[in-house]
Amino acid sequence: MKNPRKVLAMKKWPDVVGNRMCNAKLYALVVGLILVVAAVLFPGCSGKTHAQTVKITAEPVNVTGLVVRIEYCRDGKLADSMHFIDGNGDSIIDGKSGPSGEGHWPTGWEWFDNLYNDVIVAQSTMEATGEKIKIQNSTTYEFLTGEYECATIG
Repeated sequence: MKNPRKVLAMKKWPDVVGNRMCNAKLYALVVGLILVVAAVLFPGCSGKTHAQTVKITAEPVNVTGLVVRIEYCRDGKLADSMHFIDGNGDSIIDGKSGPSGEGHWPTGWEWFDNLYNDVIVAQSTMEATGEKIKIQNSTTYEFLTGEYECATIG
C-alpha cells in the first residue's frame, strides 16, 4: 500500500502549478489594466507640445521682381508672417505687409520686428544672391532662405 501522505502530496503538486500559472496570469492582467488606465489618464508628462518654425523664401515675381516671405508657424499652421516685394526688379522695396503685431516671433527671432519697422517703402533696398537675402535702409539685414526649427516646446 502506498503512503497516503505521498499520494496527497502528488495530487496537490499539479494544483499548485496550476494556481501559480493562474495567479501569474491574473497578476499580468491587473498590471496591464493599470498601465492602460494610466496611459489614458496621463497621456504624457510633457503636456501640450508644439513645434515652432520660421520659413524664409525668395521668389521671382513679374519677370525681374522679387518677393520675400518670412513665415512663422506653430505646429505647421501659419501664426504670423511678413512680405516684402520689389515688383519691377529695381531693388527698391515697392510694398510690404507685416506681422499682426510686435512680439509674436519665437525666442531669438524678435529682430524681425526691427526689420519690418526699419523698412521704408520706396526707399529701402532688397536683393537676393543665391540663398542670401539682403535688405537695407539705415540698418543692413542679411539672412538665408530656408526653414528653421526654432523650438519644440512642451
